[in-house]
Amino acid sequence: MPYTFPMDSGQDLADFPESLSFSQESLKEMFDHFPLGVIMTDTSGRVVYYNDAHSKIDGIEVEEMLGRREYEALAPINGPNVMEICQKTGQPILGYIYPYRNFKGRVVNAAYWVYPVRTGSEVKGSLCFTQPLLGEFSQARAYKNPAVQWPGLVPIRMPASNIVGQNSEFLKAVFRVKSNAANAFPVLISGETGSGKELLAKLTHQASPRRGKPYLALNCAAIPANLLEGLLFGTTRGSFTGAIDRPGLLAEANGGTLYLDELDSMPLELQPKLLRTIQEMKAFRVGSSVPTELDLKLVVSIGSSPNEALSSGRLRPDLFYRVAVVLVNIPPLRKRLDDLGLLTDYFLNKYNNLLGKQAIKIDPALWEVMRKYSWPGNVRELEHMLAGSLAQVKDELVIGLEHVHEHYLYALSCAPVPGPDGAMPESIPGMDPPAPPQAFPFPREAAPDPEDKLLTRLQKEEAELRRAIMENRGNVSRTARGLGISRQLLAYRLGKFGIDPKKLRP
Repeated sequence: MPYTFPMDSGQDLADFPESLSFSQESLKEMFDHFPLGVIMTDTSGRVVYYNDAHSKIDGIEVEEMLGRREYEALAPINGPNVMEICQKTGQPILGYIYPYRNFKGRVVNAAYWVYPVRTGSEVKGSLCFTQPLLGEFSQARAYKNPAVQWPGLVPIRMPASNIVGQNSEFLKAVFRVKSNAANAFPVLISGETGSGKELLAKLTHQASPRRGKPYLALNCAAIPANLLEGLLFGTTRGSFTGAIDRPGLLAEANGGTLYLDELDSMPLELQPKLLRTIQEMKAFRVGSSVPTELDLKLVVSIGSSPNEALSSGRLRPDLFYRVAVVLVNIPPLRKRLDDLGLLTDYFLNKYNNLLGKQAIKIDPALWEVMRKYSWPGNVRELEHMLAGSLAQVKDELVIGLEHVHEHYLYALSCAPVPGPDGAMPESIPGMDPPAPPQAFPFPREAAPDPEDKLLTRLQKEEAELRRAIMENRGNVSRTARGLGISRQLLAYRLGKFGIDPKKLRP
């Protein structure tokens, strides 16, 4: 007899779950006749339950699916693997839509409701309810999916800027920017290239009362000196040949925020005019004596330390003291390696969604060299390395050495290890420089040879690969061991040069 809840008995709803007692057999009977597809995986991602409704959706017999890894049997085409993520995070994912291709080649477009399966507080697997959608999958169709929180990702977020980090020095810079966003004081941000100076400039705008007004950015190093003045201050018709009436960026950013990147690249003869503009908050177009009243937040950045910019003569001291009312320094990535995991998760999330991939892990061997690398290009270099590597991933969940471009493999293998303070060691008397890890059999060179052309290097690498394969009688595994690299990395290189090991057997 089915259970009937005694609504008129005065029983509290909180007591209701205690009235339920489902055995494994009764649960199986319930799911066997459930109208939606039901699939359950264990801690290793293997399918332990697959109902008839899901079998009809996929055109696969139940017995064929049981025991398979879910991400291999039902591989997402354009989206994350929600069952894997649910199990990693312990959080349900409700109403997520994306297509998958099963191992027999059928493409199914469906919505998913995924729940973690727990024993106490420990997640033991995931339970997914699948609802097939009418109509075929179309790349052009835009789905409004809920945000998926990927494992380990806890970024600090602003509406137009994604600021990710937990490093104390980095968070100090974020706090300093946010706490001065509402006032009218100029802000000077210093930091190496790729460290995130423009992100903090955008954060300044988004955290201020000016966020509904224009935000304009100008790289002072990217504009020729003879054009920079007119672009910044504006021009008046007739002031020079071809001149037209045009407001400058200072006037166009009025009421909002103007960000001047690489201020120390601005011509020295132009810096006094900018100083006068900031002091008086009035801008004069080229060829005009009529001022434009300004009300804007000025954010500037330099690619070195303030002392270096001043001592080198690239930045006038009077301009520096005027714009450096609020000083913010962003530490380089090598000094905030405690953020490396968060940043990696963030970029994997970003490019998984963009490329329709599902890789959410870094192979331990790759992670070890990433952790020891100096990252001269900072966060930008990390992002581009991960994006390029993820583009090489097919259906794997793990990014390994075989997915990383050899430019980065060489750079990572030759990288000195940062010290506890993030500083890079010069040299230690009496000690030879460290050899590159065995995973990267590239010769260590003191400096790149300008005569060494790319074609020559590639020809040399191909010849070495062919010789190694022939010496090992076409045995790929033995060749990989001899070279000190993984079998996957060797396979990648053989494919790059079109080398068939079978044809090189004696």
